[in-house]
Amino acid sequence: MPENRESYADGIGEITLSGGMVRMDLVTLQGSQKDSENKPKLQQSQRIIMPADGFLRSFSAMENLVKQLIDAGLVKPRDGDKNQSSDAKSPNF
Repeated sequence: MPENRESYADGIGEITLSGGMVRMDLVTLQGSQKDSENKPKLQQSQRIIMPADGFLRSFSAMENLVKQLIDAGLVKPRDGDKNQSSDAKSPNF
């Protein structure tokens, strides 16, 4: 049976398109390194590379998850979200 590997990231630092491939840099907070505002720095930890159609499928899956999070009340939509009320705010989205 194949071994499953898990990765952790605090977010995506940069997404670029080059040669028809989407490159997403995953970042993690570095507690020992601080930025100019004395906050932990983000450092690239891994890169995910996928074809554009794979990225679009992934984006669709993420949009569906965001909708589930909103519907469950775990996050609130951004101002101007056409599918939700305009008075809800969240720094998350």
